Amino acid sequence: MTTLLALAPTSGKGILVVVCAIILFVGSVYVLLTAVFGLRMGYLVLAVSFFGWMAIFSLIWTLGQPPILGLRGTPANEGPRGTEPHWQIFAAGTDALATKYPETASYPASPWRAPTAANKSSVDTTRTAVQKYLVAQASLQLEKKGVTVCKPDSSPFSSCYTFDPSTFVVQDVKFVTHGKTNLAAAHAFFQAGGPEVTVYAYHDPGDVQIYSVAFLLASLFGFAIHVPFLDRAERKRKAILTGGTAPPWFGPA
Repeated sequence: MTTLLALAPTSGKGILVVVCAIILFVGSVYVLLTAVFGLRMGYLVLAVSFFGWMAIFSLIWTLGQPPILGLRGTPANEGPRGTEPHWQIFAAGTDALATKYPETASYPASPWRAPTAANKSSVDTTRTAVQKYLVAQASLQLEKKGVTVCKPDSSPFSSCYTFDPSTFVVQDVKFVTHGKTNLAAAHAFFQAGGPEVTVYAYHDPGDVQIYSVAFLLASLFGFAIHVPFLDRAERKRKAILTGGTAPPWFGPA
């Protein structure tokens, strides 16, 4: 059990790994550069190289690599991903509801449409979204009554109540389009008993590229900021090497 907990992913461990990686890989290169160029020049060489490499890397994340010389390329959005496309629950109740979407008041009648072969995969994702929503709502109700509900990262040996999403049955999934927004609705109930609930959701296209684009813009900004300083430092260094006067030496860099 101790081994499993040590291998469990946590945000703290992730931050620690990133910091250690920067110190080890970037820091060791900086130490070597300072031995040759000095503290300031070494930092500028490292910064320009790092931001230039990150700009190329994040560009491949954002746009992908096209096939070159017969080699297979890479698809776009293969880097850090933002919010994935998903069904977002926006209303639920035991009867038809009046919301900002007029179609919710007429479910399950027209204009709601039964699933077709073209949107069959959307039925499964809608059912999963509804089950997760109902699990979250049921967990809140139990916690208000003093019942401890297991968290996703809880130990399997914890004395808490575990909700199985499959205990919520989702049926009568139907779809409709409101302008450019795709809507879904379904009836759901708890197998152990309880009222039938009508749940409504809209399709959120997400924002998968947000982190890749953020890395790209930050890298381009960092590269543009450091290049002029590196150029200026290189000109001074060249002037010294071609006959200029070196600054006084105060010991190792």
